[in-house]
Amino acid sequence: MKKKLGFFLLVIIIFAIGINYYINYYIDISLRPVNSNDDKKIIVEIPEGSSTNNIAEILLDNKLIQNPKIFKYYAKKTNSDIKLKAGNYILSRNMSVDELLEVLIKGGTTGNTVDITIIEGLTIEKTAQTISEQLGLNYELMLDLMNNADYFSEDYQFLIDNPEVKSLQGYLMPETYNVYMKSDEETVIRVMLSQFDDFYKEDIMPLLSNSSLSILDVINLASIVEKEAVLDEERDVVAATFLNRLDVNMKLQSCATVNYARGEWKERLTNEDISIDSPFNTYIIEGLPPGPINSPGKNSILAVLDPADVDYLFFVAKGDGSHYFSNNYEDHLAAKNKYLN
Repeated sequence: MKKKLGFFLLVIIIFAIGINYYINYYIDISLRPVNSNDDKKIIVEIPEGSSTNNIAEILLDNKLIQNPKIFKYYAKKTNSDIKLKAGNYILSRNMSVDELLEVLIKGGTTGNTVDITIIEGLTIEKTAQTISEQLGLNYELMLDLMNNADYFSEDYQFLIDNPEVKSLQGYLMPETYNVYMKSDEETVIRVMLSQFDDFYKEDIMPLLSNSSLSILDVINLASIVEKEAVLDEERDVVAATFLNRLDVNMKLQSCATVNYARGEWKERLTNEDISIDSPFNTYIIEGLPPGPINSPGKNSILAVLDPADVDYLFFVAKGDGSHYFSNNYEDHLAAKNKYLN
């Protein structure tokens, strides 16, 4: 009888140890990030008077935690539940519960949000100016950060894959962003980089495998297409024309790159203009310039990755936003005489 009782107690003890191990393991798993590879910035508002339960539900709705009950239990266990503050927060799904609690204890901003619009084709100088003027931020600090891709090199997949990128010109995705008015320079830049990184992983990478260009070359050429093409329906044709020139070792002869080299925009360039001594003057240099001349929009990037199936080598602006395309120099000269004179 005693042997049976002893065996029964042993089974209970082993079962209890097993249950305890499972519970601890389940708690540990639930405290980990929802997705350690997802650094996309998520704006979350915690209203005044929110309980730990309210906060857990808000985080769950934004897919920032795995289990609201475990979150509440852990917050109480660590005495964090009485320290959580209301405010506006920029969080991400690669944050653990410990990291989320740390941020929520420090407190978020309480100001209102504002929309900032970054249009296609802006240089980093113009981008920094646009943001700093709208949000009252430090222009010089923002420009310094934009010129220092290495500072962000471990945080975004496109920079991890391409350590050669040293400036963020070309990678600050044109878009309308909703940010908090009290956001600092780095936070705003990170929101923009997250947007580009998502586009890189979801749209660029699948198409890049079918292209002979590197991502650096794609963004470089897309920045030229951005300034040369006015109509979206012509972007893939303009991209194809430039790619055809590269294939036959023909100079790109892009007016956009000359304007970038000159530092100002002119609709009509003179012979003196296109003779400027600059590595960005594609009337002189072979191939692509040293880097992007602006940050292109999604349509221009996709146009380079999926160009039109045409054999054009030339195009002339017709004056209404469209272009006349041709595959031989005689037609090109005739078009120039018709549309430019």
